Amino acid sequence: MRTFRKNLISCLIFPIAPVAVIYLTAALCRDIWVESFYTPGEDGGEVELTLTLYIFPLLLIIFAPLLAGLTVLTRWGARRFAPGAWWRWGMAIPRVILAAIPLFMFLLSTGFLMGDVLGPFRHWQVACAWVACAVTVGAFVVQQFSRLKE
Repeated sequence: MRTFRKNLISCLIFPIAPVAVIYLTAALCRDIWVESFYTPGEDGGEVELTLTLYIFPLLLIIFAPLLAGLTVLTRWGARRFAPGAWWRWGMAIPRVILAAIPLFMFLLSTGFLMGDVLGPFRHWQVACAWVACAVTVGAFVVQQFSRLKE
């Protein structure tokens, strides 16, 4: 039961939490980013919106099984080889790369949807989006760091 609970929490941290924060930010900051960025029919204003609301969440969902597969492979290797061996370093490098890419995509999409990224004191919506983003990033980094230490 404990393993099931840990796996459920891991699924909530990634990819469900980042995708939920992307849509929460889109709903909270809609007025701000629409007036800042969205110009329909001109210079492809629909492309950024499609990337942010559909493509990036889909890519985050695709990256989740890849990171889970690395976790399973690392655990298998730890049982097969001596702890602290070259295997852990060999698995840590792809894990860091695979964790950095979705983290960057998440920050890019939420930053775009905030509209006014540097003005959290001017808009309460941006401040709420920053808090949600920081909590999600913090939980994701802690989760991936604990996977590296296993």
